[in-house]
Amino acid sequence: LLHEEHSLVEESNSNMNQGGSFPLVCTGGEWYRFPSSYHLPHNFQLAFLKSSFGGQLPQQFTIHGSKEDSLLIQSGQFNDLNKEETDRYVSIEECSFVIELLSSEGSSEYLKLMDQEKRKWVEVARYNFLDAENTPAIHRILFLPYARKAHYRSYTLFKAI
Repeated sequence: LLHEEHSLVEESNSNMNQGGSFPLVCTGGEWYRFPSSYHLPHNFQLAFLKSSFGGQLPQQFTIHGSKEDSLLIQSGQFNDLNKEETDRYVSIEECSFVIELLSSEGSSEYLKLMDQEKRKWVEVARYNFLDAENTPAIHRILFLPYARKAHYRSYTLFKAI
């Protein structure tokens, strides 16, 4: 998926979000598995959609990154109890891209939100992702080509048009 995102950089360079901000790559329930904003092109920003997770999500980096100067201008809330801070979320209307792990039936709570939105969403990329819950342990550990019983879900990148 990261390769697909990088191939969209030139196209999105001229298509900044309203208000002059960078395009948002949003994820919901995949916030812990998606490999962070470090892997996004420099002119994209990672954002979070509300999901079933009820704990504290990472805050956006400031212009100073992770340097000490960043602590002086923090705008979000932090707590030591891992309680949810709602300032981390954006609405799907603000997203330029959505990364989502679809169920084996091809559904997701975010697909329903995308269908209700005014903009149209198109699938840019889709890759198989091992479904650990439905794949027997031996087939997660070993590749058995003639007796493969692995189950997959779809890791998918959507783009708003």
